[in-house]
Amino acid sequence: MSIQLGSGGAIHVNNRISQFDLMEANLRELSARIPDVPSTGILLCRLIMHLGREMAATLEHEIRPFGLAEVEFRVLTTLFSQPEGVAHPSDLCTRASQSPANLSRISDALVSRDLITRVASVHDRRRMVLRIQDMLMSFPQTEQREFVAQLKRLVLQLCEKPPQEVAERAP
Repeated sequence: MSIQLGSGGAIHVNNRISQFDLMEANLRELSARIPDVPSTGILLCRLIMHLGREMAATLEHEIRPFGLAEVEFRVLTTLFSQPEGVAHPSDLCTRASQSPANLSRISDALVSRDLITRVASVHDRRRMVLRIQDMLMSFPQTEQREFVAQLKRLVLQLCEKPPQEVAERAP
């Protein structure tokens, strides 16, 4: 990997200008055309969005060996955090930031892998109830500690990642 400082402060990673520099250049041009545009706020929003995508990609990479996608992991942890590991799909949509159609697809995948069950509610037969399997609810204390330790390492890894590495991975 080669990182060089180019003209005007542009960062060149492996002989290409980083996405961040291109964003800043676009915002400078936009500010020249529309003087009152909140370019700093726009840049901050774009960087936060990029960081979120980067974090999701890193988490996806870490959980892929367990056969889970990031969104499936999010749904499982959301169910795990609910009393008795039970929730209605509409509640999970809000908590996991998913559309009803996408949550239905995710639920189908988790049911087919026997990680959750889906049954009609006893109180309202029109509503479905998703329940995390007992084997996942009875997560042993030793495995919980290992999971938390791995999660802490992942968060630290994300927080300590050098800006050059983030710039290199930018699309």
